[in-house]
Amino acid sequence: MTFAHRLDDSADLVMLDLRYAEELFALIDANREHLRPWLPWVDRETSPETTSGFIREMLFKLAGGTDLLAGVRHEGRLAGLIGLHNINTHSGTAEIGYWLGAEFEGKGLMTKACVAIIDYAFDDLRLNRVQIRVEPANNRSRAIPRRLGFHYEGTLRQVGRIQERFADLEIYSMLKSEWESRKERTE
Repeated sequence: MTFAHRLDDSADLVMLDLRYAEELFALIDANREHLRPWLPWVDRETSPETTSGFIREMLFKLAGGTDLLAGVRHEGRLAGLIGLHNINTHSGTAEIGYWLGAEFEGKGLMTKACVAIIDYAFDDLRLNRVQIRVEPANNRSRAIPRRLGFHYEGTLRQVGRIQERFADLEIYSMLKSEWESRKERTE
């Protein structure tokens, strides 16, 4: 499976592979303080080698059909990641996860990346439902599903663990029929 998508004149999505390990590690390393409040894995990425291990794991999951991980690039530089996780073609479901380096926020990159991943999930993978889970205090992250018309389904209390604390996660979902209807209204 390959995945690449042009988001606009200055941004695109690329399939993440080992050639991005050093650049991805540098992005994570430069954004540790920015990412640490929201992402539990930040401090486990300690070198380009550990990042290579993460990429290998994701490529293995890609081969198994359970995950897709793409790099979000802006002006030729890696800006962050977006993934389609826990893909289940039998139940027609998957979950979207994403993050950006601080300097790349506020440019609409992740909203555009989400649109591309959602289209891929519904059109190419023929899924029926995608969801996004976000921590309630992460205002930038939770604005994306709201902006895209996802339905808020509720809050799972203390279901995530971020560093040494338990975190609530809000669940937002989109069904294929809703996405298609939304797209028809905007075209």
